[in-house]
Amino acid sequence: MKTQAGLRGVTDDDHAAWVKFRQQLELMQTGQYLRIETARPRNPGHHRKFFALLRLVSDNSSTYDTTEKALTAIKLVTGYADPLMNPVTGELSMIPRSISYEGMDQDEFEAFYNRAIDGILQHILVDMPRQKLYRLIDIIISGWA
Repeated sequence: MKTQAGLRGVTDDDHAAWVKFRQQLELMQTGQYLRIETARPRNPGHHRKFFALLRLVSDNSSTYDTTEKALTAIKLVTGYADPLMNPVTGELSMIPRSISYEGMDQDEFEAFYNRAIDGILQHILVDMPRQKLYRLIDIIISGWA
């Protein structure tokens, strides 16, 4: 997290990792390599917004009438799934992937969320205008406050 004093970890563990990383940089010799992986952590507000979207779908669909069914349908409609051959029948099925907090950073989640909105409007709640969907999401979120 960027502060007035510079960068620091959000939690104590994050800050300890940041200090260790800075020490590694200082101790590096010319010609040594360091591999760095970065991720933009998931925005909790955006995460809540997605769960409001799941609720909206489950409340307005007789087919996807639970948040679990809505989540599976959204993963499939966005193509966020992997093909798997059934060893008994030989049929190809799509297995939804995880959208866990740890497995998907904010940038990936934003892209997934935007595809989810489009997929819902095109294939699940086809009679709902986009602006109405956004208003209903806001209403659901405000009811949780």
